Formats: sequence, structure tokens, C-alpha cells
Amino acid sequence: MKTTLKNFSKTTKIICALFAITLFLSACKKDWGDYSDSVTVAGIGFVHASPGTGALDFIVDNQKANSKDFTYTKDLGYFGAYPGNRLFGVTKKDSTRYLTTANVALQSGIFYSAFVVDVLPAPKILIVQDDLTAPATGKAKIRFINLSPDAPALDLAVEGTATALITAKAYKEASPFISIDPSAGYTFQIKESNNVTATLPSTKIEAGKIYTLWAKGLKSKTDSTKFGLSILTNK
Repeated sequence: MKTTLKNFSKTTKIICALFAITLFLSACKKDWGDYSDSVTVAGIGFVHASPGTGALDFIVDNQKANSKDFTYTKDLGYFGAYPGNRLFGVTKKDSTRYLTTANVALQSGIFYSAFVVDVLPAPKILIVQDDLTAPATGKAKIRFINLSPDAPALDLAVEGTATALITAKAYKEASPFISIDPSAGYTFQIKESNNVTATLPSTKIEAGKIYTLWAKGLKSKTDSTKFGLSILTNK
């Protein structure tokens, strides 16, 4: 049976511009960290991880969530939304037609990352729960997510260290957060069968902070959507 994604109306877009504050409480990451134990809304972070898809708009319950351009590899930071069942959607920038939608059950006080993944004509929304509990004293926390559509299972390693930090993550699979020592300049590596296939050099990891490293792009490409490694700061 053929399924057609519904559009959200231009009128809805205008209304949401006036009343978005009733559903979305935009906040910088450090502020969210201060309230992660007591906040009654859910926290949602939006990340564009769909290579070649172009600029997008992220829609929650028929309201546009992003006021800034949402382009490939862009991390919009956390927003707040009331807990309960929410309809997430993605459109091309300034379009009213959904490319994809997902029904998501948000829990009070829980933080999530919503990654736009896969490629046109069928991008998807991947929801991952974020553990923003503070790292141990003097430590940071990292996790790794494989978001490269044509990559095999991947390992995350640090240059000069024999044992990988995180191993065998298949496409769309996220590791738990792990503790790591701070450093002024890690060189992170993606490995396949112990062979280095991408690096992220000179990466500063600060004590007390929480990060997500993610495999991006396509192994079959050599342009701006080529395979690589990115990092974002969750807190």
C-alpha cells in the first residue's frame, strides 16, 4: 500500500513562529546541564547527519524547531519540549512537505539526540537517548555512533593506543558513554579490521564535558560528503 507523507500548512508555520515558546524552550548546553536533574520537560538535540541532503528544517508537532540553518553536520543544540508522544518530521528548508516523520515518546527530564540519517530520497530520523550525568572528577565522557550509510562495523581508537576505545559499532548503532582522560590534542581514529580509515586530529577533550563522536559521510564519495569523523559537545 502506498503511503503519502502529510504536509504541514503554511498557516501552521506562521502560528508556530508566534507561539513556539509554548512548546520549545531554546537553551544553551551549559544551562541545560545545570537543570538536568530537575527539569520537567524533555531535552532534544538536533543533528544533520544525512550526506547530500542539503539544508533542512526540523519539525516537531507541526512546528518548525530550528531558527538557524540546519545543514549537513550541523548540531543545533538542545531544545525543550513537553513530555509525551511527539511527531518529529524533516522537510527541505522552507518546504511544507515532509521527507520523513517519526513518532517519539519523550520522557520528562530525559535528554535525546535526533539525528537525520540515511540519504535522499529516503532520509530517516534516529533517536538516541543522552546520558548527561556528570563525568567522574577530572574526567570527560565520550560515545561513538556509526552514521556512515555505506560503512561496515567500525571501531573508535586513539592514535598511539593499541586497544580501541569502542569496537564493532554497526550503522546507526551508538555506544554507551565511557570515561576518558582530558587532553589538549587527541587524534581520534576510525578503524576497520584494525586499519585506520579516518582521523580527527588535534581534538581537545576537557574535564567535566560530554561528547559524541560520529562516523559521517559516504565511503563511496570524495567530495564534501566523503567518509570522516565528527565530534559534538553534548554538555
